[in-house]
Amino acid sequence: MKKIGAFLLSLVMLLSVIVLPTNTTQAAEAMPTVSYSVHAQSYGWMNPAQNGKTAGTTGQGKRLEAIAISLKQNGTSYAGGLRYQAHVQTYGWMNWVDADTNGASPRSLADKGQYTGTVGKSKRMEAIRMELTGELANRYEVLYRVHMQTYGWSSWTKGGDTAGTVGQGKRLEAIEIKLIQKPSVTPAATVNYQVHAQSYGWMNTVPGGTIAGTTGKGKRLEAIKIDLKTQGVTGGIVYNTHVQSLGWTKDVSNNGVSGTTGQSKRIEAICMHLTGDITAYYDIYYRVHCQSLGWLDWAKNGQMAGTTNGGKRMEAIQIQLVKKGGKAPGATAKPYVYIEPPAITKDTYEIRVNKQESCITIYKDGVPIKAMTCSPGDATPVGTFYLAGKWRWNALMGGVQGQYCSQIQGDFLFHSVLYNKTNPRTLIPSSYNNLGKRVSHGCVRLQVIDAKWIFDNCPRGTKITIYNSSDPGPLGKPALQKIPGSQTWDPTDPAI
Repeated sequence: MKKIGAFLLSLVMLLSVIVLPTNTTQAAEAMPTVSYSVHAQSYGWMNPAQNGKTAGTTGQGKRLEAIAISLKQNGTSYAGGLRYQAHVQTYGWMNWVDADTNGASPRSLADKGQYTGTVGKSKRMEAIRMELTGELANRYEVLYRVHMQTYGWSSWTKGGDTAGTVGQGKRLEAIEIKLIQKPSVTPAATVNYQVHAQSYGWMNTVPGGTIAGTTGKGKRLEAIKIDLKTQGVTGGIVYNTHVQSLGWTKDVSNNGVSGTTGQSKRIEAICMHLTGDITAYYDIYYRVHCQSLGWLDWAKNGQMAGTTNGGKRMEAIQIQLVKKGGKAPGATAKPYVYIEPPAITKDTYEIRVNKQESCITIYKDGVPIKAMTCSPGDATPVGTFYLAGKWRWNALMGGVQGQYCSQIQGDFLFHSVLYNKTNPRTLIPSSYNNLGKRVSHGCVRLQVIDAKWIFDNCPRGTKITIYNSSDPGPLGKPALQKIPGSQTWDPTDPAI
């Protein structure tokens, strides 16, 4: 019994000196919550968003007029806060505002006047910047991006830098804000790429800034792989190519193959953009060497580089990362060329737009030959017009893009459904599914195949008649088969 007692006493003493882990000491620190509400044209103060979600609208042409921001630390109590200021039409940069750090609702802050911007004055916000202060700034980074008139979504912007434009008269339409852990090392990125070229197959992988492919040898590029490595923050790269007889291919990411091998098909154009938080620290530039055109200018962050419609091969490519705000590697005016189609037919066409029924009838020498479903708008003018300018891609109201744009009058155009970028795989699905309804700002939206038909077949000077009638026309109004909300391309696009 004495031995048993001594053993139990020793066991109790041993347990008394063991420190067991607890949930509180092992739990990861909770990230602060950032909440924000915007005052938007026609809507007033909108429901708040949190931690990277969208506040505002896109594709509606509605300006942001004010914003209120709240920050909640979720169990921590670091000194400091978040402050922000907006650049506003006619006012310029307004005074800095301190975000509430007690977790108050952004709407209650708005009611107390704790916001930046204006209310009731119809003034657009054009840019914004914000930054953390105190110990919070040592532990976290604030990232934000904005949706701008004409330009669409910006890349992520880090604390203290300007998101938006100054001096261009462009409204902000939406915003996203989030906090990330302060990177333990300075954020950095490297890009490497490898091309598959005619006669050579897969060539050696090269680092950013190096030419991949050949020049002066008439050899087509057939496929490409691009890899992005980041340090300190998350990041990746997404890219797609326009391939002979296939059109624009699907997006691939880090080191995926875009293009073809073993099929002798040329790459004609390429798009690429960075993803993740690295977009707050770097831009990606790229340029291509094209058959008979040589080196085109530098494209940036998702723009098209190369040619389409002319059957011209890409022969070489150069890709370079540039720190945010840094100078472009060279000229940027003309990274992409749309090659005009063969001579327009000599047939005489007339385009008759029934605004009331949202449909179009095409007449050839007075005979109806083709019907189209369209989306005009309340502002679409009624009368007789004559086709004027044409643009392969064009920026539209609301910071979106349209394909195959043909000018009716002034800012009123025939154009495709809407895209976030000049990339046919960035379709806004709702714009497609709303065809057949009067939902535009005044232009006439069409399926890509129909917009391209007008673009290719109707020369400048073609007569356009816009009218209202309950009769859709001699060929009726074509039915539209809707697409899933997740589909980001037009099923009629001949380039897909």
